[in-house]
Amino acid sequence: MAERVPPETLKRLQEIFDCWNRGDFAEMLDMWAEDGTFDVSAVFTDIAPARGHAELLRVWRGLVDSLDGLRMDPVDVFSLGAGRYVADMRLRGHGRSSGAIVDRRYGYVCEFRRDDGKCVRSELVPDVESAFATVGAGATD
Repeated sequence: MAERVPPETLKRLQEIFDCWNRGDFAEMLDMWAEDGTFDVSAVFTDIAPARGHAELLRVWRGLVDSLDGLRMDPVDVFSLGAGRYVADMRLRGHGRSSGAIVDRRYGYVCEFRRDDGKCVRSELVPDVESAFATVGAGATD
């Protein structure tokens, strides 16, 4: 059963998104496992899942280059235990070439290694219900 994370865990997770929001990818990579994965293909269908620091950096830069003012902010975060989390995320930005405005909620799954706390997996999906389904867990009320 998923439970809302306590404030100290939310603060740690917020650090990752703060790095993202200010474009500090070097600091983000320090929080990521060398073989970590980042998958936004369920939302951005033209972006293949990335694995490893070089691919992560390429995909992160590509997203920032395509969307001005891109921000990811957790609205609510749930712990599934064993270093696994589901977040209700708000993603905002607008397309550089299209001008299309993006401001909507998505689901986000992330998993951290127990031994060193590095992120080994993250996945952006269409909504928080899909995030819980991806990891086979139910939400809490």
